[in-house]
Amino acid sequence: MMKTFTLRGTRKRSCLTSRNKKRRGITSVEFALIAPVFFLFLIGTTELSLIMLVEHLLENAAYNASRTAKTGYIEQGQTQMETVMAEINKRIGNLDPLIDPDNLVITSTTYGDLSDIGQPDEGLESLGTAGEVVVYTISYPWKFFTPLIGDLMGDSERIITLSSRIVVRNEPYN
Repeated sequence: MMKTFTLRGTRKRSCLTSRNKKRRGITSVEFALIAPVFFLFLIGTTELSLIMLVEHLLENAAYNASRTAKTGYIEQGQTQMETVMAEINKRIGNLDPLIDPDNLVITSTTYGDLSDIGQPDEGLESLGTAGEVVVYTISYPWKFFTPLIGDLMGDSERIITLSSRIVVRNEPYN
């Protein structure tokens, strides 16, 4: 009787062992199915976070540059444009590996009044004078770090243009 009991126990154990052997590779198969989606999601989240960071930096730079220019402040030994550009470089230049300051496109268009914005044959490329309305635009061509995300975004060159625009009226400065 003792032998039969042991036999059943080993039979039961060998049955469980055989079932575990059949399930042994299922974790690898599940990982192989889920991993591409997981890593695509992880890389996409990182890329989107970087884009949002750069857009925030562009908006911050546009805000501070327009604030400097609308008051008419000029750093000693510089022109007003050099002072504004120094402000932009101060806000963006510290992320040199992420943003190449040479690729920034900065424009400032001056209008006589808010209703003139967007009208044909209106606006001059300048920082304006006292009381004029100025539209500051900072653009940056963002190249995706991961080609796959760039392909998914639908751009063949894997570049999108990030931009920030702010409209201000210059203060009455002398």
